[in-house]
Amino acid sequence: MSVMLPSLSLPAARPPAEQLLPLRRHWRLVLACALGALLLAGLMLALLTASYSATGIVLYDPAGAALPGGAAVAAQNSLDEDAVTASQGAIIASLPAAAAIAQQLGLARNPIFNPAMRHRGFPFTLLPRPAPQSSAALAAEVQRRLDISVLPGSRVLSVSFTAPSPQLAANGVNLAMQLYLDHERETSFQALTDAQDWLETHSAVVQQQLDDTESALAKARAGAGVVQGAQASLTTETASRIAASLVEAQAALAMAQARLDAANHAGGDAAAANAAVAPNLLPLRTEQAELTAQVHSLASEYGADYPPLVTARSQLAGLTGQIAAETAREMDAARAEVAADQAQVATLQAALAHARVQSQTEDEESAPVRALEQRAEAGRDMLRAMTLQAGQLAQDASLTKPDARILSAAAVPARPVSRHAPLVLGASLTLGLCLGVLLAGLLDMLDTSLRSGTALRAELGLICHALLPETENPAEASLLAPFSLYAEQLRALRTGLGLGLGQSRVLAVTAARPGEGKTTLCISLARALASSGLKVLAIDGDLRQPSFNGVFGIDGKPGLADHLAGQAALANCVVRDRLTPLDVLPAGTQSRAALNLFLSPALPVLLNALREDYDLVLLDVPPAYALAEGRVLARLADAALLCVRWGHTPRHVVRGAITLLHEAGATIAGAALTRVDAKAHGRSGHADAEFYAPRYGGYFSRNANP
Repeated sequence: MSVMLPSLSLPAARPPAEQLLPLRRHWRLVLACALGALLLAGLMLALLTASYSATGIVLYDPAGAALPGGAAVAAQNSLDEDAVTASQGAIIASLPAAAAIAQQLGLARNPIFNPAMRHRGFPFTLLPRPAPQSSAALAAEVQRRLDISVLPGSRVLSVSFTAPSPQLAANGVNLAMQLYLDHERETSFQALTDAQDWLETHSAVVQQQLDDTESALAKARAGAGVVQGAQASLTTETASRIAASLVEAQAALAMAQARLDAANHAGGDAAAANAAVAPNLLPLRTEQAELTAQVHSLASEYGADYPPLVTARSQLAGLTGQIAAETAREMDAARAEVAADQAQVATLQAALAHARVQSQTEDEESAPVRALEQRAEAGRDMLRAMTLQAGQLAQDASLTKPDARILSAAAVPARPVSRHAPLVLGASLTLGLCLGVLLAGLLDMLDTSLRSGTALRAELGLICHALLPETENPAEASLLAPFSLYAEQLRALRTGLGLGLGQSRVLAVTAARPGEGKTTLCISLARALASSGLKVLAIDGDLRQPSFNGVFGIDGKPGLADHLAGQAALANCVVRDRLTPLDVLPAGTQSRAALNLFLSPALPVLLNALREDYDLVLLDVPPAYALAEGRVLARLADAALLCVRWGHTPRHVVRGAITLLHEAGATIAGAALTRVDAKAHGRSGHADAEFYAPRYGGYFSRNANP
C-alpha cells in the first residue's frame, strides 16, 4: 500500500477567492451584525428628543444710523466688511444676550435646559437628583443652540435657534433679534448723547478761548499802531522782483565768465580762444588755414624768392595780424562784460539784503497781530462748526434708530429638524457590515480546526478519503439508508483505502483524542464492508474504555485481552453481529495488563492468523495522545486511518498525533473528517462541499430504497 507522508512545509497562500470564504461560512454573523447595528441606530433615533429649528433674517445697515459727518461709516469702510458683519453675529450670540433669552423665556423651568426639572422614574429615583442648572451654564446652553451665519458677500445675517418645541424655537429667534436691535438702538443713542455732551463742554471752552484771543488782539493792534484790516508796508512782491533780477544777473555773469575762462584756458590754441570769445573770426581762421597750406605747398616746390610764394606769405602775415587784433578786442569786451555783470550782481544782492532786513523788521512788529488774528479766525470757525454739529445731534437724538433691521421674523417650524436618518441608518448598516466582516475574519483566524479535506491535505499532507456527516444512529445508518450521504461517504472511504477482495489487511482506526468518532466509523465501515460480501472482523482494541459492548450487546464476554492472556480460545471470543455477517472481537476482561499483552509475541501471531481468515481486520485503537497501546496497535497494523472531527480538533493536536504515530512506526494511509455539519459545510464554499449542495439531493436518500 502506498502511503503519503505528512508534509512539514508551510501552507501556500490562499487565492483571493478563498480568502472570502469566511464571509460565506459566517454570513449569518455578518447579517446579524449589520441588522443589529441598523436596529440599534433606529432605536437611538426613535429615543432622541425631536428638535425644532426656527430661522429669522436680520440686515446690518449702519449707514442709516451713522453719526453726522459720516465718521462712523468712514471708519467702518476702512475695515473688512465681512469681519464687521461677523462681529454683529457675535453680538447676537453673546453670553449676555443668551442669558437674557433664558431669563425672558423662563428656560430655567424647562426640563430640556434644566436637568433638575426632569421627571425621573424608577430606578433613577434612587439616585441623587442633579443640581439645578446655574445661570452661566444655562446661558452657555442657549448660546450653543443659537446659530448665526452670514450670507457671503452681504450684510444679511441668518439667526437660528433650536429648541424641543416649535413655538419655543420661534420665540427664541425673534427674542434674540429684538434684543440685538434694542442693543444697537441703545448703543446709537448713547453714542449721540456722549457726542452731544462732549460738544457742549468743548463749545464753552472754545468760546472762552475766543474771548481771550479777541481781547489780546485788540491790545496788540493798539500797541503796534496797526489798523484792523490794513496791509504791511513792504510786500513780498518787491522782494520777489529783486530776487528774480538777481537770478538773471547771476546767470548772465556765469555765462560771460564761462566764455572768458574758456578763452584763457585755451593755451596756445588761438582757434579755441577765438571760438570761445569771437565766434565771428571763424571764416578768417579758415582762410588763414588755407593760406598756410598754400605757403607750405609752394615752399616745397619752389625757392624762397618765388613770387607767388612771397605774395602768399605777405597775405598770410596780414591775415594773422588782423585775427590777433580782433581777438584782443573781443577779449577786452568779454572782460568788460564780466566786470559789468559782477557789479550788477553785487548791487542786486545789496538791495535784496536791505529788503530782507526791512521785511524782517516789519514782520517782527506785525507778527503778534497776525498770529492773534489767525487764532481768532480759527476759534470762530471751530465754534461755528461745533454749534452746527450740536444742533444736528440734538435733532438725531430724537430720531435714533438701530444699525440693523429685521427683514424676516422667525415663523413656527412645521416639522422637526432632520436628524439625517437615512445617512445615520446607512452609516450604521455599513459599520455593522464592517464589524461582521471583521468578526468573521477573526473567527476564521481563531478557528484552528480543520473544515475541509483540502485544508487537511494542504496543512498536514494527509489524503482525506471521506467527510462523514453528523447523522442519527451512525452505527446503523449505512444499513438503514444505504443510499444516504453517510453511506456514500463510507463507500468513498472504502474506495480511497482500496479495500476489496483478495487484499487481506489489518487497518487500525485511530484519532488524536477522544470524541472524534473513530469507534462509530470503525463499526459503520465494518458493517458496510461485511454487508457487501467481504469477510470482516472488527476488533475493539481500546481495553480501558471498550465501546463495542454496548453497540453489539456483548457485555461480560471474553475478548482480545482474554485470548492474548491465554485464558480463552479465539473461537470462544469472536461473536457475530446481529444485523450483518460481521464478526466482532470485543476488548475482553483483562484491561490492567493491556500494554504488556500488546507488547507480547502473541498479538503479532494473532494478527497474522487473522489475515489468513479474513479479507479485512479493523482495529478500533485508543487515541494516539491518550494511551501508548494505541500507537503499538497502529504500528502492528498494515496501515492506520486517522479520524479528525470536523470543525473541532485543532490543527496542532492532529499534527502532534501524526508525529506520535510516525515515531511509533505506524503507516498512515490517510484521514477521514467525522461528524461533519452538512448544512454548514455545504455553504462553506470549499471544493469538497460540492456534494453537500442541495443540487445533489436527488442522489441521496434517508430511506432504505432510493
